[in-house]
Amino acid sequence: MKALITGAAGQMAQPVISYLSSLAIIDQLTLADLAEEKLVKIINNNGYTKCRPLKLDVRNKQQLAEAVTGQDVVVNFVGPYYRFGTTVLKAAIENGVNYVDIVDDFDTTAELLELNDKAAAAGITALIAMGASPGVINVLARLGSEQMDQTDEINTYWVVGESSPEFTGALKHFFHVMGSKIPTFENGQMKKIWPFRNDGAQTIAFLPPLGEFKLYHIGHPEPVTLSRFIPGVKTVTNRGALYPASLNQIFKVLVNYGITSDVPIPFRGEMVAPLEFFEALYNERLAHMPKTTEPSLGAMGVEIKGKKGNQEMIHWYTHSTNAEMEETTGYPAAVGAEMMLTGEITQKGVIAPECLNPQKFLKILSQATSVYDTVVLTEKIDGIVKKEGRLFDGQTWSDLLKGD
Repeated sequence: MKALITGAAGQMAQPVISYLSSLAIIDQLTLADLAEEKLVKIINNNGYTKCRPLKLDVRNKQQLAEAVTGQDVVVNFVGPYYRFGTTVLKAAIENGVNYVDIVDDFDTTAELLELNDKAAAAGITALIAMGASPGVINVLARLGSEQMDQTDEINTYWVVGESSPEFTGALKHFFHVMGSKIPTFENGQMKKIWPFRNDGAQTIAFLPPLGEFKLYHIGHPEPVTLSRFIPGVKTVTNRGALYPASLNQIFKVLVNYGITSDVPIPFRGEMVAPLEFFEALYNERLAHMPKTTEPSLGAMGVEIKGKKGNQEMIHWYTHSTNAEMEETTGYPAAVGAEMMLTGEITQKGVIAPECLNPQKFLKILSQATSVYDTVVLTEKIDGIVKKEGRLFDGQTWSDLLKGD
């Protein structure tokens, strides 16, 4: 079978390249990016015998169509997603090729979902937002929901802290989702609210190494997709933050003053995008700063509230790790692509991670990487803790859920 990875020179794609190239079902893996020389180094340095480099500009419709044609799946890492939107998915639909991405922008997610009918008519599956959060966190939301007769509320939480202070696509994404009103799902209705307000903040107790951390409403795909694919849910929220905590207020000020806008403004006779200036300034200052020794740090949690019979039930899944973001994000995308290739995913159209069979996905993910070994379930019934333990520690997650 053949797979295409777009944006393959970026860090997020590296675990996917490593994992997919190791699968027996993969005959050829095409790595596509504008940075062709970097692709060649990636292939040579890792001895990827199944991989071939391809210089590709996804903005060139003919180039993209030629790259997609004949593939069994395309995994799209070209970002930021809010800028490139539906470009690669449209090409996949037109050429009848299955699709996976890690989109984390709420507005682009809505645009991708609008292509559902076209994707279904083309007979393809487009699995979007298949990263960590969104991604694994959505699968856990489905897992918790399946333990209940009625799901009323889902609250998702995440914290990101990268060891590398470089100006990344993730940072641009963070600026984007702070700059305008964002969607949240409340009492069965989608509404728009302002992000990063103290009146909506919550302090969440994550596992070590993070511990307690203050999180804010922020624009993300979880309220958009979970409200669509989890039957009967009435409220879906998302809160997130950067680590260390001081960055959140600094970046909030930058966003509020327009420093992170990518809309050009007149400056000394030229049109300059404030974000381009800020990126140049950031990188120039970074070159003179001492190298950090702090490890990366990430955490996520999802709270599912509902009823089992006439009893109130809460499932709380939490996870904290020093793994790099490309690991926590890339491996779930790789597993999603694998399940697509092996026929484990049969639903056509544009779907989200919560549409997957959580048991199958989590089993494959646990075999692919140890990154998520620290996911812990706490189940409460009528406010009393009934079950607590790691999903992948000694007993299987299914044993833990059943209480065996």
